[in-house]
Amino acid sequence: MQRPAHLIGAILLLSALPVCAQGKRLWVLRAGGEMTEYDPATFAVRQAAKLPADAAQSPQRVQVNRVGQILFAPAVSLPLSDEDASTEHKAWLWNQHAATTIDLGAKRELGKAGSNQVVTESAPVVFLGQDGSHLFWFANQARRLARENVDLSTTTTWQAWQTDLTGANREDLTTVNIPECKCSTGSCEETCPYGIVWAPPAGVDKFFLMTQFIAGQTGATYKASTRYQLEGGKWTGAPLPEPLQQVLDAATLGHLVVEAIPDSACCGWTNQSNDQTLVLADGKKQTVFDELATYKNADYDVSFSTPVAKLSPDLSSVAITIVSTAQANQPIQLSEQGQANPEESKHIRAGIADLPAVEVTSLGDASKRIAFVPHASLVGWLDEKEILMVEDHVLVAYNVATGAKRKSSVRVEDAAHAFLR
Repeated sequence: MQRPAHLIGAILLLSALPVCAQGKRLWVLRAGGEMTEYDPATFAVRQAAKLPADAAQSPQRVQVNRVGQILFAPAVSLPLSDEDASTEHKAWLWNQHAATTIDLGAKRELGKAGSNQVVTESAPVVFLGQDGSHLFWFANQARRLARENVDLSTTTTWQAWQTDLTGANREDLTTVNIPECKCSTGSCEETCPYGIVWAPPAGVDKFFLMTQFIAGQTGATYKASTRYQLEGGKWTGAPLPEPLQQVLDAATLGHLVVEAIPDSACCGWTNQSNDQTLVLADGKKQTVFDELATYKNADYDVSFSTPVAKLSPDLSSVAITIVSTAQANQPIQLSEQGQANPEESKHIRAGIADLPAVEVTSLGDASKRIAFVPHASLVGWLDEKEILMVEDHVLVAYNVATGAKRKSSVRVEDAAHAFLR
């Protein structure tokens, strides 16, 4: 198989980077905040740590980097509610030796400008650094004008900085001044952009991605995206050709991105557009998942999507988890404009019966399915040949070329509670 030139370029770029596929670390989070590290090759226990008890209920808020540091941070975003403003928000950090807490610095201040109320607020989010020495911070600093609880306008500055592991010794990285925005609906979050960040799960190292995002009334709008890269000791931003929607994975300093295009459904419906998953390589696109093409579900209110996708270490393929909004043996109603179609319904139900499922597709040849494993959920790649997945609440290593499995005795709630770095 001959790969397209843009993918060859991405792979060549990878060859100049440190090889991270080897020496992987595997952690499993359980009820009560118990976190255990296992050897990915033998599944033997290596060590354990104790997180706050509520971490197991919010695994998406847990970060683990390559050196084994663990961060658990509350989810705080603009606009801040009265409860948010009066609550002290702290992140919990395990630095490999001891646990500490760090104040996130969320704040809201009230003032006056003539007859208008001035609300100045900030809600920083924090990420682990990959090197084990730094934390990376991103925040929207907003100055909002309001009158009688109706938003009039907002002026937002998005900032990025790094600190040491205590949150001290701040070093500013970059700033974006978002132009003043009129809040035409009376709520700034519905009409005005804020910056959101995707960073590598193993910790920020030499790049991250920022998208200007509007939550909207009935659906999100993605305005513009920028790739920030560390070059010569300085962070510089490069605008991307199109805004990114849901970033699932990225490599080669952000030049290779896996992006999900979610359904635009709202107002009680789940299927009003086509879920897709794309691999982007410097402006070139390859579709690796297409809901309508695969499941032919336009007439029924059931959506298929890929909440998880991981590039293989050698960038030759991508693995995804496919899920559905419907369950087997449950009624499925027609979509908003749908017409009853028995054959389509039968095809959809056959697809749902396999889900969740893990699929591996070749990059450069989207029609080449390398593997398909029903009733499984992806954790990540152990190396170029094996993926780690969850089957029946047990961790299983799966060789995508031969189909051979190495079943462990490690039980896990679901794939979101396993962290492979």
